[in-house]
Amino acid sequence: MIMTTPVPLEPDARSVEHLALTLRRLDEAHRRYRVHAAKIIDVGVTELTALVAVGDDPGITPSALARELALSSGAITAVIDRLERGGHIYRADNPADRRSVHLLLTNEGKSALRALATAYRYLLSTTGTDATITDALPQLDNITYALNTAAREQDTTPITELLGPPTHAA
Repeated sequence: MIMTTPVPLEPDARSVEHLALTLRRLDEAHRRYRVHAAKIIDVGVTELTALVAVGDDPGITPSALARELALSSGAITAVIDRLERGGHIYRADNPADRRSVHLLLTNEGKSALRALATAYRYLLSTTGTDATITDALPQLDNITYALNTAAREQDTTPITELLGPPTHAA
């Protein structure tokens, strides 16, 4: 059951509400941009997310990639297969574990990520962003850290306090 009683917003709480709305809009804009970027390099959005993750963590294992993307082992295998067939990544033997592999970008994968990063930086440069944005970067880093921490933690107490306990059967 979702609680619907509105909570009065204090001046600081109004700022947080405005920030939440702005971040929600930014997240939706990023989602649309990822769809566009994925089309440009002829992959799906999930494949693009996996490609970026491999670029961010060269040598990541399939199981770690599955955890990062919250996908099953079967689903991540299909994603890896598609990226490998597309020439974006390759599997390298894991010398520490014969049953495992490391995922690495091919030159084509590196080139695709570089092109997307260049396009993204160019797009950001057209938004009127100037040196004053540097004042906000530490707060954005804090927000990023808080969101990543919440996503990785099993404790959902703040969410359940607002929404009530899960209603699905275990």
